[in-house]
Amino acid sequence: MLLNLFFSLMFILFLLLLVAFLVLFERNILGLDQSRKGPNISGYFGILQTILDGVKLLMKEYFINPSMRILFFILSPLFGFFLSIMNWLFIAVVFSIMAYESTVIFTLFIGSIMVYCVVWAGWGSNNTYSTIGAIRAVAQMISYEVVMGFFILLMIMSFGTFSWSMFHFLNFGGMNFFLFFFLFFFWFCVILAELNRTPFDLVEGESELVGGFNVEYSGSGFTLLFLSEYVNIWFMGTLTVLMFFYSFSVFMMSFMLVISFVSFIIHIRSLLPRFKYFDLIFLTWKIMLPIVTMIFIFFILFI
Repeated sequence: MLLNLFFSLMFILFLLLLVAFLVLFERNILGLDQSRKGPNISGYFGILQTILDGVKLLMKEYFINPSMRILFFILSPLFGFFLSIMNWLFIAVVFSIMAYESTVIFTLFIGSIMVYCVVWAGWGSNNTYSTIGAIRAVAQMISYEVVMGFFILLMIMSFGTFSWSMFHFLNFGGMNFFLFFFLFFFWFCVILAELNRTPFDLVEGESELVGGFNVEYSGSGFTLLFLSEYVNIWFMGTLTVLMFFYSFSVFMMSFMLVISFVSFIIHIRSLLPRFKYFDLIFLTWKIMLPIVTMIFIFFILFI
């Protein structure tokens, strides 16, 4: 038990370092895409920029207005960060912290209740822009979670297990990528919507909502929301590689695939414009869901 606790704490520190690396990585990629220099002053080639930005954020005042719903306003960042870290306990990367037989169900459960963090942040802020962002988040995340659920059900039926640990052994040599090659593009779109990334970042639409659900947050509250968002990017990248590519025999290759997948998510930010909200909902209910449902029914009947 003490050993698991030690590994858990070390892994959380490792995740925080990955978030710092991802922010620096994102700024450099966007700088290259836009033909400009990224962070290059603080430290060697700007390597300290993310750390200094984090210190600056933590030093800012955590402003609370008496008109806010203070309990939900304070709990939302804490709850969001806790759930984003908890996601990693059920997925075996190098070692398995909680090797249950139903870890896939736990992942789906945590993903479902994460929407409450955004709702509490928006509604608890008692601000028009943040409330609209929270309403958008409910519709967007619930809509795309239906499609994501069908994807994961297909994987469960293919492997015959509810445990992420077994995916390491059964998906030998990335067999699933060739089996579900057609669905990989749809899965990638679902991931972008679940992470609120471009072109599906309508929850945080700066041009419309001045930052969305987190517009009233500053200091440590904004920092926790920021950390949970970027931890989830790493988690979804790892989950994608686990479902489609992973094999124990090529762990380092799988790690490089995670970095490639995450970098592509960042790269899209400089390529695509933001969708209209109608187009976002239309895409999932009228295009993705019927296609995935038909494939699911075909898989049940003929495979």
